[in-house]
Amino acid sequence: MIYVMIYNKEAVYAATLKSVSAATSGLLIALGVTLSYFPGPIPVGPAYLFPYQSMINVLAGVLLGPYYAAFVAFSVGAIRIGMGTGTFFSLPGGIPGALFVGFSYRLTHRYLSAFAEIPGTALVGSFLSAYVVTPLQGHGGSWSTFIYLFTPAAVAGSVIGYLIVVALDRRHVLERIGLRAS
Repeated sequence: MIYVMIYNKEAVYAATLKSVSAATSGLLIALGVTLSYFPGPIPVGPAYLFPYQSMINVLAGVLLGPYYAAFVAFSVGAIRIGMGTGTFFSLPGGIPGALFVGFSYRLTHRYLSAFAEIPGTALVGSFLSAYVVTPLQGHGGSWSTFIYLFTPAAVAGSVIGYLIVVALDRRHVLERIGLRAS
């Protein structure tokens, strides 16, 4: 039996892009888990603030898109919960910010989409934390408290992520690895 291989340039590019996206997701998850130990989260009230999660959300949202970014945010949050360096607020705090950055970048193709992390985490993430996670744990918490807690970490992480994406673009790293971000 003879097999004929048809070379389809678009199919090869799509398969390569999926491989690069999966590998980049794994690297970002590993970076998030590593940064959860050193320098680690900042314990404030019932939550552990982790500005590096916002940084990773920005990188994943801009480089990989909204769905991979949400997967990365979920994975880092779940592993942090398992390791004890995160709380259950890690999931509703991280995933909305990653989705906001990913969809914002998809619509605008501008690096300033990095700052969509702030309303995603500070508003939507704090809303979910206050009205979904906190009641499930049997505690009470106000939305304004979580906004106050999540905003500084989201701002710091967004700025760091924005600076990293701009630096990677100026060095043409994104083109070399196949993730053209601009």
